[in-house]
Amino acid sequence: MPRLAHPGPASLLVLLAACGGSDGAEPGPTTPPPPPPPATLSAPTGVTGTAASASAVRLTWTPVAGATAYVVQRAAGSGAAKRAGTPAAHPFDDAGLLPATTYAYQVAAVRGSDTSAFAAAVSVTTRALGAASATLRGDVTASRTLTADTTYVLSGAVKVRPGATLTIQPGTRLVGDSTVAGSLLMITRGARIDARGTAEQPIVFGSQRAAGSRAPGDWGGLVLVGNAPVSRAAAAARTLGAAPESYGGGADAADNSGTLRYVRLEFAGAEVPTGAEQVPTSPAALTLYAVGRGTTIEYVQALSSLGPAFQWFGGTVDARYLVSYESGDDHFAWAEGYQGRNQFVIGFQSHEPTPRAGAGTVSATPRGMQGYGCDPNVDGCATSTQPPISSPVFANFTLVGPGSPGFTAIQARDQSHGILVRRGSGATLLNGVAARWQGQGLSVREVATDTLRQRDSLQVAGVLLAENQLGAFDPAGSAGFANAAAFPGVEAATATAASLFAGLPGGVPTTAAIDWAPAGALRSGGLAAAAARAAARDNGFFGGALATTPYRGAAAPDGARWWQGWTAYARN
Repeated sequence: MPRLAHPGPASLLVLLAACGGSDGAEPGPTTPPPPPPPATLSAPTGVTGTAASASAVRLTWTPVAGATAYVVQRAAGSGAAKRAGTPAAHPFDDAGLLPATTYAYQVAAVRGSDTSAFAAAVSVTTRALGAASATLRGDVTASRTLTADTTYVLSGAVKVRPGATLTIQPGTRLVGDSTVAGSLLMITRGARIDARGTAEQPIVFGSQRAAGSRAPGDWGGLVLVGNAPVSRAAAAARTLGAAPESYGGGADAADNSGTLRYVRLEFAGAEVPTGAEQVPTSPAALTLYAVGRGTTIEYVQALSSLGPAFQWFGGTVDARYLVSYESGDDHFAWAEGYQGRNQFVIGFQSHEPTPRAGAGTVSATPRGMQGYGCDPNVDGCATSTQPPISSPVFANFTLVGPGSPGFTAIQARDQSHGILVRRGSGATLLNGVAARWQGQGLSVREVATDTLRQRDSLQVAGVLLAENQLGAFDPAGSAGFANAAAFPGVEAATATAASLFAGLPGGVPTTAAIDWAPAGALRSGGLAAAAARAAARDNGFFGGALATTPYRGAAAPDGARWWQGWTAYARN
C-alpha cells in the first residue's frame, strides 16, 4: 500500500485551524472593534465682519471640516444675543439693521445634532445714514440699488428707463440739486421703483438745503409713468419737462410701476423747464401718470410742496395712508379718467407757504381735494366725459384748511374749497371731513358733473363739513350744483375744526402735537356699508376690501395713530 507522507509544520497549522484548534472546540462569533469616538466639532475660526451699508453687515469665516451648517448670533449693545440666521456656508449677510449701531456677532458650526462652541464675538458698527454722497444724472438704464449710507443728489431730470428697477433701501435720503432747475426723479413707462422704507427708517426725498433754510420748490418731485388707461388722447398725453414722456394709449389696468412704502417727499414742487411751446409747470410732490393697480402705494407723505401734494392723471392705482402737510396748491387732485381707490387720507393746511425765489408761485385756487374729468381746455380732451370717466374712491379722508386769513394769493374765497368736483368727473367720497376752508366745504361745478350725480356716478356720503368760511355748499346756479338736497349724506355742522380732533394745534404746529384721532361729531356718522358703486369696486383693495367705519375721518377714535413715527412737520 502506498505510504502516507508526514505533514510538515505549516500544513499542520492549517489543519488545526480548520478543525477549530487542537481541542476540537467550535469558534466563537467575531466582535468588531468599537468605532473611535467622533472628533469634537471645532468652533469656526477667522470670523470677520464688515459694515455693508447703514443697515447691513457681512460676516465671513474659515469653513469647519464636516460642518453642514452654521448658527449666527447677534447682540445689539448690551442686549441679549438672538439668532440672526442659520446659513449653510459663509458669507452671511445680516440686513434690516439700524444705522450707526454696534452689533456683536458669534458663529458656531453644526453637524447633524452636534453644535460646536461659539467663536469669540466680533463687533461691527453699521454705517451712518448719508455718510457718503453720490450724484445721479440723466438716464438710469440698468437696475441698481441705493443704500442708506449715501445721500444721493438728483441733478436735473433723472429718468429710470424701461426694464430697469431702482431699489432704495430703508433710511436712504435723496435730495434735489438746488443749482440745477428741473431736478426730479421719473420712473418712466416700463421701469420700476422699489422704495420700501419702514416706520423707523422712512425713505426721504427732500431739499439739499439744511433745515431752517429749506423752502417749498427746492426741487421738482417724484414722477411715476405707467401703462394703465387714461381718457386724454394718446398723441397729446405727455408728461412735464423739456423732454416729456408719453403716458397715453395704455390698456393695462394692472400695470406695475413698483412700490412706495414709508416714503416722505419734502419741499418739492419747483417749476420744471419745458419746451418753447409749453408753459412751465409745477409738478406735484408725487405725480402719477397712468399708473396701474399692480403698483403699491402706502404710507407716503408730502411735506411743504409748492405744487400739489398728490396728483393722478388717469390710471387705476390704489393707495392708502397718505399724508399732505402744507401745500402751495391742491392736496389731492385727479383728472383724465383716474379710477383708483384710496383710504385713510390726511390733508392739512395752516398757512400760506413762501416758495423758494424763482421756483414758482403758490396757487390762486388752493383746495383740499379737486377732481376733473378730461379737461376740454387741454389738447386731447374733446369732451369732459371722454372715457374712461374719472371715478375714484376716497374713503376716510380728513381735509383741514388754513382758516383766516388763509391764502392771500387766492383769486376769491369761493375758489378755495375743501372739495371741488368738476368738468365731468365722477367720484365716490365716503366717511370724510372738510373743515376750515376759505370757500365752501363741497362744490360741484358744471352740468356734465351734476349729470353724473344724477346717474349715481358721483356720490358723497358720510361726510361732515364744518367751519368753512362760505358755508357747507356752493350756491345753486348755472355753475354750482352742490346743496343739501342733492347730497343728503353730507352733514353741515356748526362745530369748529379744533373741536373735531384730539390735537389740532394753533400757531405753528409740531410733529408731536398733531393728533388726528376724531373727537365730537367725527366719532360717529360713518356709513355702515359702502355705497353701492363703491362696494361693487372694492374687491382686491390691498388684498381685501375698503373698510367701512362707524367714524368719519382718517383715524379711528381708539385705533393706532398710523401717521406717527414716520411723518414730519416743518415749514423750512
